[in-house]
Amino acid sequence: MVNQFPVAELKSYQDFVDKFSRDYCLYEFYDNEFLVGYVVLFIDSDYIFIDYIAIFKEFHSKGYGTKILKTLKDMFMLDKKGCFLEVEKVDVNFPNTIKRVNFYKNNGAVCLNINYLYPNRDGCLPMDLYFIPYNQQLPKLSDIKVFVKNLFNKVHFDIEHKEEVFNKIFG
Repeated sequence: MVNQFPVAELKSYQDFVDKFSRDYCLYEFYDNEFLVGYVVLFIDSDYIFIDYIAIFKEFHSKGYGTKILKTLKDMFMLDKKGCFLEVEKVDVNFPNTIKRVNFYKNNGAVCLNINYLYPNRDGCLPMDLYFIPYNQQLPKLSDIKVFVKNLFNKVHFDIEHKEEVFNKIFG
């Protein structure tokens, strides 16, 4: 993960051990015997949330990211309304941010009109919250608020100031 994500977005090994459960889990994706990437998911009653998704460098630009998102949709579309994900804000000085946003948009993700913040040990990071609908409907603001509250309590339970971050987002 250190090779795929900014330090400010990483959790410690112990944090992962503490969080992994029935509703916070890791899926590995293979092409034959080759591990091509992984996704860490939080599974809520109505939605899934991609906490981390990564394709290993040697498998970039070969369609694996799209296959993973399609597989997740196929797995969860019958009992979930869609998939949330946090994405770094576009920065023209870092072309990968543009490429990443375009990838998600090309796979049906819609940027939600929310001043989203990712809580971390140092405070919070401004990010964009995206949603991939599985039933053609975007969630209402009230549903997003309930989801994010649950996400913060289950995934960011170890961040002492998570409530302050939540209040900065939703007032």
